[in-house]
Amino acid sequence: MRQVMHAVAQFATQTLLLSLCAQTSRGQTEKPVYLPSPGQFVNVVCAADANQSYALYLPSGYTVTKRWPIIYFFDPGGRGRRPLDLYKDLAETYGFIFAGSNNSRNFSGDESQAVNVIWQDTHVRLSLDEHRVYTSGFSGGARVAGAMALSSPGQISGVIAHGAGYPSLRHATADKLLYYFAVGDKDFNWPEVISVGHEREKEGLPYRVNVYSGSHQWAPASVMEDAVQWLQLKAMQTGNLPRDNAFIDREFRNQQKKADDAERKHDALAQLAAYQYMVSDFTGLRDVNSASAKVVALKQSSAVKAALKNEQEQISAQLRIEREISPKLRTYESGDVPDPNALRIEILQAINGLKDQAAHAKREEERLVLQRAFQDMIVEGMENGQQEFQAKHFDKAESCFDLMRQISDEPWPVLLLAETRAAMGNKKQALKDLRDAVHRGLKDAEVLESDKQLQVLNTEPDFQKLLAELKAKSQ
Repeated sequence: MRQVMHAVAQFATQTLLLSLCAQTSRGQTEKPVYLPSPGQFVNVVCAADANQSYALYLPSGYTVTKRWPIIYFFDPGGRGRRPLDLYKDLAETYGFIFAGSNNSRNFSGDESQAVNVIWQDTHVRLSLDEHRVYTSGFSGGARVAGAMALSSPGQISGVIAHGAGYPSLRHATADKLLYYFAVGDKDFNWPEVISVGHEREKEGLPYRVNVYSGSHQWAPASVMEDAVQWLQLKAMQTGNLPRDNAFIDREFRNQQKKADDAERKHDALAQLAAYQYMVSDFTGLRDVNSASAKVVALKQSSAVKAALKNEQEQISAQLRIEREISPKLRTYESGDVPDPNALRIEILQAINGLKDQAAHAKREEERLVLQRAFQDMIVEGMENGQQEFQAKHFDKAESCFDLMRQISDEPWPVLLLAETRAAMGNKKQALKDLRDAVHRGLKDAEVLESDKQLQVLNTEPDFQKLLAELKAKSQ
């Protein structure tokens, strides 16, 4: 959607590629190191860099006598444990190793180091299936996951991207990666994901798009399970996993059911997608001639053409709204304005107006467009502040985060405001902001404990008291 979103994962891809290849070579010459406690969460400090760590979950049956598939996870807030907590049961059910970086974080500037070190450490310690290595991430983390895979041809087989598309708009390469996109219908990145899906379909590249009811978030476990099942299916299709005919038949029936359900609901695009997936994912595994004929017929139908037109109208409508507000946010961020307070009021009225319009919208499509635009402007405002924070322009960052605090009820603008004020030396106000963040719904003490920007508060009694209260509530 915005250039700043795509700048998150713009690290040196060529350096990353060479590094990953070299580290894989080294890892293959060393005997894997068995890690204790399969079936439990482990926090691993990387041997090559003690400042880097990752959350690790080994399935209960893990042994070094066989090779295991792995998914590397990247959370935009550097919370490596978060996706593992959400999807642990899938690791057990499907026999996957999960590893979540604690260091890769939006605007941290060290995504490349985090990617390289976690790759090296896991390849030395663990017994991995080199043909079934995958990455996954949410939002900016999805772009890191994509950049890691796209810059490492042959090293990584696929990506599961939550709430985002490619790592940059410049990616038009005909990659052969498996790419699974999961996005909520209220997610501001919905237009981007939908557009990328159409692009991959046109280019004949392997993909799936799963749109579920939700906003900008890690996808529900049921959606992630669909992604893992798809990776299993594609591994069987390529011969990297032995065929399981019962599994293949079950997945084929599930896809047919999705097509039938979509037809009953008169959802032409969902019906088309289901048949397209049947053709691309089951060729060589099942007879797909009937599905191929359905695809041809649906593409020529007036229902599909009308639905595609409606879809594009939603994308264009969101873009028009954002083009009216985004320049005002950039001007406010710059501070180069005669009357900042007047501009602040104008922005507040414009963005809050979107929320009010969405609440009173009569048509579902209109409501979703307004909700996406509202969330997008909040995220853009926070990202403006994060850029200024990274540049150590703390007064500008404070102004951006304070503005978003007045619009959003979520804890994240206030948490970023606390980080900024801590960096400015205003510990008293930073602690007040953290209390506000907790009041707004922040519940995880680990978020505060692992936040490098808040380490200056560790010696403050009020900070330790807050951590103790959060831990007590979580027990």
